[in-house]
Amino acid sequence: MKTGFYARLAYGGMRKNSRLYTPYLLTCTGMVMMLYVISALSSSPVIRAVRGGRTVAEMMNLGVFVICVFSAIFLFYTNSFLMGRRRREFGLYNILGMGKRNIGRILLWESLMTAGLSLVVGLGAGIGLFKLAELWLVNIIRGKVSYPLSISLDSVKMTIICFSVIFLLIYLNDLRQIHASNPVQLLKG
Repeated sequence: MKTGFYARLAYGGMRKNSRLYTPYLLTCTGMVMMLYVISALSSSPVIRAVRGGRTVAEMMNLGVFVICVFSAIFLFYTNSFLMGRRRREFGLYNILGMGKRNIGRILLWESLMTAGLSLVVGLGAGIGLFKLAELWLVNIIRGKVSYPLSISLDSVKMTIICFSVIFLLIYLNDLRQIHASNPVQLLKG
């Protein structure tokens, strides 16, 4: 097969199913953004410097774990809905002569595109909204406001690792579903 064939098929499938993919991409992006903001708030030196800020930062650390787990559950659920709607398309590919390994390659490209877009846009929005959230939180606990914008590279790294693992698990689950079903089951889906 030509180079880029699977990537074009994946992009075409995502574009044709944009009514299904748009909410999924928005969900992924929102989760990435929330995790970055909470993680950056938990490590913010501005918040830790305020009286009672260490306690707030520790609570935010707990929030990071909760958002990671919630993101995994929520994204698995939304992806299973998406895959359920696309079973016919994959069944048609299979009947037309495309093997399950080739369908797996299409799913790999879709997962890579979804992960890349979600991480880039989500981290960009998270970095943009972080300062607003920090100012709001410092105002709530009546601290001294500091206006310089900072980017927490540890939070960026942690967000990328967390969501890379989540997207990898989602991809492996999609592969399991495709390989466990036959073309007739896929068409009836």
